[in-house]
Amino acid sequence: MKNTKEKIVKGAIELLSHTPSASMEEIGTAINLSRRTLHRYFGSKAELIEEITRYASHLWLEKTREAVVSFNTPIEQLKAMFRNDINSGYQFRFLYHYKDSIQTKEEEASDLKEMMKLFRELLKTLQEEKVLSSAYSLVWVERFYLSTVDAATSLIHEDQSNKEEVLQMAWTSFLNGITV
Repeated sequence: MKNTKEKIVKGAIELLSHTPSASMEEIGTAINLSRRTLHRYFGSKAELIEEITRYASHLWLEKTREAVVSFNTPIEQLKAMFRNDINSGYQFRFLYHYKDSIQTKEEEASDLKEMMKLFRELLKTLQEEKVLSSAYSLVWVERFYLSTVDAATSLIHEDQSNKEEVLQMAWTSFLNGITV
């Protein structure tokens, strides 16, 4: 990503995470660029949101890969993914406001597919190692994971001051809910 384009994307993420309805003019003001310069890179807010979606998809995939290679045990890898997903969910929660207008591009779809493949392989490993309770299907565990991440993201969005406590409670709840 070019420097100015990257500055716009990161600045827009920062502003939109707090003010999802911010206009292009407000985004430009927040990052000290004129509306005209902003429109030179992005013809519309929809184009900017699509670029942010590509950026977010790629970032999530990289953080998932990092979690897998940075930790030795599958449960540590899952915990790292879990924390990353909550942190990313908090940062990119505003994208939910635009989900109907975002046209999924092949690049985001492939990043998302690869991320989910890594996640599902990790769950299968935990199941094979008898860490996960056999009472629950992998589909159930995946949905429970996503809903726990969403609940934690919502709580952190409401009150940033208790972020670490929410992360710990969410992980403990999820882990207790899936293990033997």
